Amino acid sequence: MPRNIVISLLVFAVTLGSAAAQEAKPPTVDELMTRLGYSDQDRADLKSGKIVTTDVERTRDDQLIAAAAMFLPVPPRELLPGTIEGRGFKDDPGILAFGALSPSVESAEWQAVGFTASELSEAKKLHGYRGGGDYNLSTQEIEALNAKLEAISADSQELPQKVSAAYREILMARHQAYLQGGLRGISPYQQGDTTLEPAKELEAVAGQATDFLQTFFPQFAKVFLGFPKDSHPEVTQGFFWLKRNVEGRPGLVLMHQMVAGDDDYVLLTRREYFVGHTYESLQVVAVALPVEGGSAVFFVNSAFTDQITGFFSGVAQSVGQDRMKADLAKYFQTVQEKVN
Repeated sequence: MPRNIVISLLVFAVTLGSAAAQEAKPPTVDELMTRLGYSDQDRADLKSGKIVTTDVERTRDDQLIAAAAMFLPVPPRELLPGTIEGRGFKDDPGILAFGALSPSVESAEWQAVGFTASELSEAKKLHGYRGGGDYNLSTQEIEALNAKLEAISADSQELPQKVSAAYREILMARHQAYLQGGLRGISPYQQGDTTLEPAKELEAVAGQATDFLQTFFPQFAKVFLGFPKDSHPEVTQGFFWLKRNVEGRPGLVLMHQMVAGDDDYVLLTRREYFVGHTYESLQVVAVALPVEGGSAVFFVNSAFTDQITGFFSGVAQSVGQDRMKADLAKYFQTVQEKVN
């Protein structure tokens, strides 16, 4: 094929791709509710101010995934700053502490990551951890943790501080690996003879969101799917650590957040690329869309845990789904009370 024709075709393809990106616009509330499987009654309930939840089709047996929607009496644009700053963490009753993380693991923010004196029992569990289902760590991380804590007595008053310092080094290394390699940088968890792979879990749930993001938010999709290589000035990225109450125990979490928005929408993704225990990974995709008098806010929450697989997996999945929807509704109710 002549070179000038090839160049013309390439220019046409680039122009066509740019035009498609420019023409893409956020979904309507009805389009989104249809995609998520909400009923006509759910639509009516949302318009009347109720919080509505629904199950979303799972891709794997170890996945829990549900959606929730609510009305807030503020436009999307006013939700954007607080979303970027992570103010919603303050409204989540399950989050015990949180903070922003700078890209450098030498930053002062890391020093707050760990366990307090009141969390001595958790520090003792980590001090004596040799593997099993109590924590999410790789074989190498378990060995490194034990080597660092070998000379420390379980009765030492400094145990929470020493355990936190050793555990923090593991989290720092995971953070750096994720910054450099994205999903490919996430090490598996070893629990006895079972290997859990949060990278594959997050890859699967990212695949679920791909069609939606590429259809309505193509530039955001490129950044979301291309991390860490791709970025865009209109997509704000941030990293946070969370200490979450998980089944009555403090669990440390590393999270990557992406946010974009304008007058017509706010779009948020949150990816928990390290989770301390009980579940292995989590992803949130959230959208705020303008409606009369404010915004309709949607969350799709997906978590993976091997605790719902096995002989009684059907029962466990049902209970887990109901629990997830109830937790989302409780969180949304708290947010509504704060805003109203």
